[in-house]
Amino acid sequence: MISFLPPDALERKDMIRALRLYGTRVFLVGNPMIFTAVIFIAFAGLTAQELHTALLTQSLEKALQHTNVFNAALAATFVQNCLQTHSGNQIGASQAPAIPGLLHAEARAAALMSMVAIVALSGLLAWSGVPLHDTLFYTLLNTIPAVAQWYAPPQNSPRRIKTLTTVVGISLLMGLVLLTFMTNFPRWALTRPAALTIPADLAMMGLLTTAIMTLPNRLHSPAMLAPTDGMTAPAPDFVAPESVPRVAPQDLSFYQLRQMLLAPSSPTTLRNDLLVSLLMPASVILIMSSLPLGHGSFGTRIAHLTPGMTILIALQDAWISNRKHWPLLLTTGRFGSRLEFVRSVFAAKANRIAMTAPLRTLSLMLPITLFKPLAPSHALLDGAELLIATMGVTFCCPLPFLLMKQPPQALVTAASIAPAFLLQLCNPFFLGSRLFAPVALTIAALGALCFFLVPFRMARSDWPYETE
Repeated sequence: MISFLPPDALERKDMIRALRLYGTRVFLVGNPMIFTAVIFIAFAGLTAQELHTALLTQSLEKALQHTNVFNAALAATFVQNCLQTHSGNQIGASQAPAIPGLLHAEARAAALMSMVAIVALSGLLAWSGVPLHDTLFYTLLNTIPAVAQWYAPPQNSPRRIKTLTTVVGISLLMGLVLLTFMTNFPRWALTRPAALTIPADLAMMGLLTTAIMTLPNRLHSPAMLAPTDGMTAPAPDFVAPESVPRVAPQDLSFYQLRQMLLAPSSPTTLRNDLLVSLLMPASVILIMSSLPLGHGSFGTRIAHLTPGMTILIALQDAWISNRKHWPLLLTTGRFGSRLEFVRSVFAAKANRIAMTAPLRTLSLMLPITLFKPLAPSHALLDGAELLIATMGVTFCCPLPFLLMKQPPQALVTAASIAPAFLLQLCNPFFLGSRLFAPVALTIAALGALCFFLVPFRMARSDWPYETE
């Protein structure tokens, strides 16, 4: 592993040059999480202000019961995602090993920016009155999933190793979310003694730094990282083609071909899509409610948990922000003109959401209807409003194209995530059916407006080269 501190003046200049990129267009343009990170940093600031006010009249334990400090954890997660995107583009580029000093400089800059971001977010939360060593401990605990994301396996690793790394990262993230919503984990983490948190802080910071600093060794083969004449990297060894012919994949179904407009990699089958939509929200709720982490009876835990799971039916995929495959599909001529192509994408999404949204909504409403219990008429009204809002949220994602001719990818990504969080905060479980009804109709009207108007504007834009 390379040293964190540059040993000579030349490497210090390289690191400073790499650090300067974080304030330029190179870092901002094409970074899909930048706006989302800014939004949650703002939420973390509001949370710190709310906690600061509460601590003037309440104890820390009581103030934390009424404050959503998870905003700070989400801010740390999205900031790490921004840094991972940028450093992955810089370090993972095929020509990166040929540029003297680039890999080491970018790794050092990424590690330093990661530490600065964590300390800054911890300091923002500590401004409320919570000790800094505790806020740093809480932020670093919620950054653990990012360690798995930073620790990208080597390119020549077996597929099972790459799959295992991905599963570990997702499991860690879901575990922290589970602890946050089902236990008093935030209050526990923010009230630990300094004798525990300070050594733990140093250990976790060292683990994160190690994962970042060793990134070049995993993104490039040892031959490409070997010392050279300072100008070029050695050419990789030629790999002979496999002598055994590969088996041709099975023909894709019409549904899978249609879904390639939305996501070209591994399009799901109709059966799997319907089964996942029907079973996933209810399964998550039932499993989490079965764990001995909450308070009260099984039904009470379900009633408490379900409102927080609305995001399971509202969060959309990257169907509008991932447009890298559009030019290739357009050139096949199967979809007609650019306008007809974009309309085909919107139609494919509309067909899919028309089949999956009712099943996801039903899967969410069944547990709370059975165990709360909820009156059938009330449950039917809540479910209908959620369905209308979910379908509207789907087509609010391309909203930036109504306002800008060529919106940056980061803004499109933020617009894809923001409506889901809006529906999470404003749902019938919190607002009641009478107040949620106009919200659902407004979202649906905005989604319909985007569905009919955005294709005309997207057909005239130059996708995706400028923003992706």
